[in-house]
Amino acid sequence: MLVWPLEKNEVLLWQGRPAPRCYLFRYWRSQLGALVVLLFFGALFGQAWQRDMSLPTLVFLLLPLLPALLFGPIRLVYLRWRWETLFYAISDRHLFVRHGWNKHILSYPWLTLHAVILHPYTDRLATIELKFADSRRVLLECLEEPTTCLHTLPAAVINPLGQEDPV
Repeated sequence: MLVWPLEKNEVLLWQGRPAPRCYLFRYWRSQLGALVVLLFFGALFGQAWQRDMSLPTLVFLLLPLLPALLFGPIRLVYLRWRWETLFYAISDRHLFVRHGWNKHILSYPWLTLHAVILHPYTDRLATIELKFADSRRVLLECLEEPTTCLHTLPAAVINPLGQEDPV
């Protein structure tokens, strides 16, 4: 259990983190495209290298490989590192987000929240978008059972006008 900077008499209602497979592979289309580009241009570069092609030809074949590396394996490594350090917590007064190796904790008071938007992936997996004052937007990404998280939000935050079904 993580230690959160709670104020006096503040109650921790929920804590969680993203689902690992959803968080890592939510950009699967670009990762698949990057893999195809890496395989195709990697094979072309290998053949050009063996045939002692000119330097401009080799550079031309390397240019598509750099973005493919960024959107493929390098992005996966970065997302895996970020997932290791990403945690969320909800109290009766604040939303807490912890990320990074320095264990930096961001705190968002519920009084500045304007909107809650649910972006479902499946019926049991979704991203919750919270819009705060000053155009700040916080994404609680790839949560399993997002309704559990939504039910822990303070009632005044979810349903400020007393509507029947806000979400």
